[in-house]
Amino acid sequence: MKKAITKIACTDTYKALSTFSTIEELNQSIYHHITRHSGTLTETMITVLKLLGRYSVKYLGVSYLAKNKIGELVGKNRRTIIRVCHELEQLGIIKQYPMKRNSDQQQTSNAIVIQPYVEEAENEHVTQAMTEHVTPKNNSSSLNNLKNNNTYDGPILFPYESFRAMCHSFTKEKKTINRLYGIYLSQIKHIKRYYDEKELLNLGILAIKITFQATKRKKLRNLFGYYNGVLDQLYTKLYFEDMKSNYWCTEGEAAV
Repeated sequence: MKKAITKIACTDTYKALSTFSTIEELNQSIYHHITRHSGTLTETMITVLKLLGRYSVKYLGVSYLAKNKIGELVGKNRRTIIRVCHELEQLGIIKQYPMKRNSDQQQTSNAIVIQPYVEEAENEHVTQAMTEHVTPKNNSSSLNNLKNNNTYDGPILFPYESFRAMCHSFTKEKKTINRLYGIYLSQIKHIKRYYDEKELLNLGILAIKITFQATKRKKLRNLFGYYNGVLDQLYTKLYFEDMKSNYWCTEGEAAV
C-alpha cells in the first residue's frame, strides 16, 4: 500500500528540512560527495547534484524543483531525472520527501534535501590549523590571498620536479617526498579535468609549505594525513570559489 503523504509544501516544512547553516557548508558537502563517489557518479548525476545545490540556497540544502523542470534545465527527460535522483538517494547524497499542497491536499513536487557529508577521521585535526595559518589577516577566504611567493610560478614542464623543489626546502627524504606526491596525485585524480594544472600544482605546493610549517609548532602524529587534510581543505576552497562564481544563484532564482 502506498504510504500517505504527511508533509505539507510550505515554508515551515522547508525550514525544518534544511540541513546546513551556511552556503559554505552546503558547498563543501557537495564537493566531498562528488570526490568520494567519483568512480560512481556519471556526468549527468554530477550536473543534477550541482543544479540542486544551486537551487538550495533559500532553504539551505532543500530544493523543490519538479523533475520536469530539472530535466529542462539540464537537457534530459523526466524519466532520466527520476532515475538519477533515485541513484543519488541510494548513495546517501540526497533524500527525497513526498509533499502535498495545503490547499487541496494533492501531491506536488518532492522536497529534495542534500545530505551533509561526514568528514573522514584523517581530516579532523586540520581545520583549526587551516584557520590559524592559512586564512589571511583581512579575513578574506579568497584563494588568491592564500597563495604567496612560495607557490611555483614558472612553466610546468615536469610537475614532480616543481613539487620536489618545494619539498627540498624542508626535507631531502626521497620516500617522504614520493609519498606526499602520491597523495597530491590521488587528490587531483578526479578534478584535474575541471581545473588548470598549474593552479592545482600551486595548491599542492602551498599545502607542502603549510604542513611543514606546522611541524615547527608542534609534533604531527601523521605528517601524510595532515598534508592530505590541508590539501583537501585548499581544493574545497577552490571548488567553492568556482561554484560561487559560476553556479550559485540568488535567493530569488532559488524560489523558481
